[in-house]
Amino acid sequence: RLSVDNSRRTTLLIHTEHNGAMELFNRLDPVIHEGLNRALGHRADVLAHGAGEGVVLVGTRSALARLIGDTWRVWGWEEIGSGSWVGEANTFRWRTVEGERFEARLSDPGRLPELFQERVQASTVVQSIVDGSRGQVQVVGRRSLGEDSRLHWYAVPSGGADLEDPATRAAVVAETDRLAAEYF
Repeated sequence: RLSVDNSRRTTLLIHTEHNGAMELFNRLDPVIHEGLNRALGHRADVLAHGAGEGVVLVGTRSALARLIGDTWRVWGWEEIGSGSWVGEANTFRWRTVEGERFEARLSDPGRLPELFQERVQASTVVQSIVDGSRGQVQVVGRRSLGEDSRLHWYAVPSGGADLEDPATRAAVVAETDRLAAEYF
């Protein structure tokens, strides 16, 4: 839709839906989209993407996907522990709940940093802190944002907490059981 303000400047307004649909002129290349569809096993609902030299990161409703060369790697949002965009370095970094670390240099991050935070938070159902004999353990219940609605439980130690310590392990198991019974 075009509008003209009183100073005679013409402004093009691009309608975007509130469900996260991408703007008209920021669409993922159809060949890349088709490859993503194959990697996911279904039609990808792309919400945002970023690109750099030899890499494309795509955020869908249910997953983060990375394309390097012709190889896709896909993580459900519930599998991602944290991440951030470092603007000064044009680098997007993320870590899985299993501790794997990844990064991608993006010349254009698009809306990916905002989408990343929103999707990771949306997959987090419940969190609780357990004090161990040393440090603390965060017990986190995460749910897939796709078809699989099973709850995945993670124990994230900090401050020197040892998940092999019998007392800490027992406290974490008890808290996980309590949360599972209370919330689900």
